[in-house]
Amino acid sequence: MKTYKVIIDTDPGVDDTNALVYILNDKQFDVKLITIANGNINIDTATRNMCHLLDIFNKDIPVVEGYKNRLGNNTEDASFLHGKDGLGGYKPPKTTHHKPLPQDTADAVYETLKKHPKEITMIILGPHTNFAYLLKKHPDSVNLIKNVLMMGGAPNGIQSDPNHNSFNIRTDAPAFKMTVDTKLPITMCPSSIGRDAGYFTEEQVEKIKNTNIIGKFLVKTFETYWEPGYSDRRIATNDICAVYYLTHPRLYKTKRADIEVDTKKSIGKTIAHFNKHGQFNVVLGLKRKKFIKLMFKKLNEMSKIQITDKTFLKNMKDKK
Repeated sequence: MKTYKVIIDTDPGVDDTNALVYILNDKQFDVKLITIANGNINIDTATRNMCHLLDIFNKDIPVVEGYKNRLGNNTEDASFLHGKDGLGGYKPPKTTHHKPLPQDTADAVYETLKKHPKEITMIILGPHTNFAYLLKKHPDSVNLIKNVLMMGGAPNGIQSDPNHNSFNIRTDAPAFKMTVDTKLPITMCPSSIGRDAGYFTEEQVEKIKNTNIIGKFLVKTFETYWEPGYSDRRIATNDICAVYYLTHPRLYKTKRADIEVDTKKSIGKTIAHFNKHGQFNVVLGLKRKKFIKLMFKKLNEMSKIQITDKTFLKNMKDKK
């Protein structure tokens, strides 16, 4: 079984949390470091959520809280969709056993890259703020990175809004511009893939809930996360779609392009200029049936997990 060394930059968040549950319990992902971004929710809350996930699954992976100040002026978050605590209907504890390292994020990433030169995929699931600070502080880090896999961008909009500007890009467009300017090989999984191709239907959500206690946890986080603007009830799988490109690329249709980002007028708008020599490998499609089958296969494998975390077990206890 092939494994992939990764650094994950994330802002958990319902969608990030769902992806992280899969990553933490999939042996193909060799996670060397997790950095927390200022995105979906308050960064301190997001860091707490990440540490709680490590508590739940008893995983010892270093976590570093990222930078609060974005390069751009956008200060929005998405707590209206993720809930105050960022985990939908699930109530995490105020304190956790695992703690973030008291280390500068850029330094932590740089040190990890130096230990594994040209071996690590940077998985960026939120705004690109932390990555931009890495590039500013350690510009030679571009020579140590194997490639970048990111969730975000909307060169074709989304089904419910053709003019949609991706949250992960517009919240720090100058930071994303720095990512583009690295000329690194980047795979972009636009938000449309999770919304319009890899989504869970209401029936599938019920099936997830009845699969095992992990599925029940995922569905509890979904309570605030039903996708707005669609005629049916669906749960977007934006971040899960992105991360599984790394291990199952044959499920995806891609096309090369150079990506341009607007940092002045329609802030965060991403324009794709498709050409065979493009810097970006843009995901355009997903084999939906096979992807959903993979999700349930991986979820079923989690039935073997023994969880002892008291907060988790209390949350999962059926109400009488």
